[in-house]
Amino acid sequence: MLVFSCGSANTGSPAAAAPVSQPDIPLWRGFNLLNMFYKGGGERDSHFNEEDFKMMSEWGFNFARIPVDYRILIRNNDWNSMNEQAMQRIDKAIEYGNKYNIHICLNLHRAPGYTVASPPETSNLWTQKAPQEAFARMWAYFAERYRNVSSERLSFNFINEPPEIEEAVYAAVIKKAADAIRAKDPKRLLIADGINYGRKPSYLIKDLGIVQATRGYEPFSLTHYKAEWVNGADNFPRPQWPVFPVPGYLYGTQKSDIRSIYSIEHEFPVSYNLDVNVGTVSHEARLVAKADGAEIYNNLIKSGPGTGDWEKSVYKKEWNIYQNIFNKDYRISVPAGTKLLTLEVTGGDWMTVNGMKFSPASGNGIAFNVTPNSLGWGEKIPHIEIDAEGKMVLDSGFNPGKHLWDANFKPWGDFIKNGGRVIVGEWGSYNKTPHDAVLEWMEDNLRNFKDAGIGWALWNLTDSFGILNSGRDDVEYEDFNGYKLDRKMLDLLLKYL
Repeated sequence: MLVFSCGSANTGSPAAAAPVSQPDIPLWRGFNLLNMFYKGGGERDSHFNEEDFKMMSEWGFNFARIPVDYRILIRNNDWNSMNEQAMQRIDKAIEYGNKYNIHICLNLHRAPGYTVASPPETSNLWTQKAPQEAFARMWAYFAERYRNVSSERLSFNFINEPPEIEEAVYAAVIKKAADAIRAKDPKRLLIADGINYGRKPSYLIKDLGIVQATRGYEPFSLTHYKAEWVNGADNFPRPQWPVFPVPGYLYGTQKSDIRSIYSIEHEFPVSYNLDVNVGTVSHEARLVAKADGAEIYNNLIKSGPGTGDWEKSVYKKEWNIYQNIFNKDYRISVPAGTKLLTLEVTGGDWMTVNGMKFSPASGNGIAFNVTPNSLGWGEKIPHIEIDAEGKMVLDSGFNPGKHLWDANFKPWGDFIKNGGRVIVGEWGSYNKTPHDAVLEWMEDNLRNFKDAGIGWALWNLTDSFGILNSGRDDVEYEDFNGYKLDRKMLDLLLKYL
């Protein structure tokens, strides 16, 4: 039995001016366990099951990330009043991890002032002093409680998926919490998710001697197909893999470093109607279409308050702009004889495209669609060729695994080359995505992770993304210790341990 003691929080001392070297980390592979993931959420607010740790260990996994809703850990919504009974549940998880040689990574999925889940917090961790101080105190409490547990057995992962905020703002908040931890437990292994929801590494945090975590949820239209909590997921195209990547972002002049355009090659025998379904528009975006270099469409699409062309007005306080959800078709007339059609945002910030439907305006012609299938930020749009039958022509040299790496993980590969230490803290696909596509996509990711020497934690062990009781309707399950086991997925994971 592990023994802990408690003490008061301490905000710690200032970090040294010189960068702190990154600690080495093992090659972790395992799962997220959701027993304390959501307050009042049934099985997601429950005691940990020793059998889960035993199974993971027997299979050969060595890592369990524990995402926690901080509201479970406090009494009466008081940030300063920790719930001892709830903390004993974490104690048990650490005890089971120690017993079965599973490293425990404690994460605040919801923290005072921030969460990616619903409902949102009423305070703001990134701009307000009170939640920042509560956040640091909470981590200092964990540090004091678990100071006698080795970093070989326990790490702290500060906050799940920070938003797209300034790197310096994020690093300052993390530094306050890190200082508070190190004042109690200087050797604790610390992990911070990358910025922009875990997608981008932070070199400021690297210099604090803190390991970083990324995500493996791209293409999002595959991993979150028909996910009930994702706006518009019902309209995602049915996923398949491998698939030629068609990014969904068009960037304007305000994002000149990542601008690219849709370049669609097809011989249009007659005039066509092109219906472009615009998703989200950040502030404003001027959509321009050209047929063989000649402009055929020019429209400034603007977000704002109240009612308009949009489906929903969304104000982003952190940037003082509107990023409205349109989900609206804009029709473009494509002249007969066109061979190269381009669409771009020539001015403004950015917009997303949900789909492009091509239909003959009159006469002979084949209707076809070009449907974006990736929402990775900053992805370059490849040239798209459509044959006479309306089918996309795949480049014979296209490598889906390499594309996954280049589009989603290349910045992290560069980060590792510069001395960074990385783990994929979450990855996986929801249970509505066809299982065959999920397995092929997973294998491309697993090859990449193995080649790069990056550890990972699947979201999750038990539930809709996992290998146990996932609820997929296209899986032949195996009865296993009272669970419905997805044997094919488990065998795939074991192949890359």
